[in-house]
Amino acid sequence: MGLNQIGKLRYNMFNKVSILSLSILLLATTFSQSALAESSHDEKLEFAGTLEETLGHFWALESNLDEGNAELALVHATHPIAELYDTMSQHLAENPEFDAKIQETLMELQNRANTEVSREDAQAAIDEAKEIIQEARMIVVGEELSNDDSFKMQLINGLLETSKVEYTEAITDGVIDEIAEFQDGSAFLWRSQQIFNELELETDTTNNITSQFEELWSAFDAKVEPSEMHTLTDGIIEGFVSVSGIESTESKHMEEAFGHLSPLKQQKSGVAPSDVICKAGLELVFQLDGDAACVKSSSVSKLLSRDWTN
Repeated sequence: MGLNQIGKLRYNMFNKVSILSLSILLLATTFSQSALAESSHDEKLEFAGTLEETLGHFWALESNLDEGNAELALVHATHPIAELYDTMSQHLAENPEFDAKIQETLMELQNRANTEVSREDAQAAIDEAKEIIQEARMIVVGEELSNDDSFKMQLINGLLETSKVEYTEAITDGVIDEIAEFQDGSAFLWRSQQIFNELELETDTTNNITSQFEELWSAFDAKVEPSEMHTLTDGIIEGFVSVSGIESTESKHMEEAFGHLSPLKQQKSGVAPSDVICKAGLELVFQLDGDAACVKSSSVSKLLSRDWTN
């Protein structure tokens, strides 16, 4: 092989390696940009979700003020700062001044919106807090994404998933055990419907989902078993999944809530015995009839000897 041929061969090999390296670099860059975009979207969705839950609490606060229920009004005035602000703050790290502003507003709300002041003054405090929430939305999420129908449908499904958890904690055998959680569930249902009313969907789809919302509200009023509520709620969720093409994600509160529910209540809500979650320090066992139970590890051998479990 002559020197010219060897040079050409080396040149061609160099070009092929360069093209391959460039292709790999472009692919890696595209993947990185896609991953960053998805991460940014998820972060904005999480932040927007806390804002929607906060607006749900504001609605419940207004309802309790109208009824003169000071205790429950305080609960819903307190929940945003006690349960939601920490998540908000994580997304406001680059805007410490506004972070301080929203924290102060939410902290003052429990003092400014209660039954000890006039209803007008209380409403003024709530309306001010609503404006801060909207400002936070524009800062973190932005106007374009906030007005995107698919994004709104994800928010709706997030609210509905959390509403299921709250309802499950609240109801036993048709009786409200936890009124605050029951109101949380209805507040998040209300807020999901408010967002739904902003969507521009086909008439048939709109009418179908509207009917499903009406059925769900009737179920709330009737205090149906949690398993039935889950089925009705999932029907609405699946409707938005079908339209948007984006799967719904189970509420992050689900495991936390079920960790505080008895095995019986978990199973009544539709959880399979094998999926029951026990509190820390307890072990999942199954009774002879197949039902789940949570017991101390030290008790398992005793229960086996008594033919209580298998």
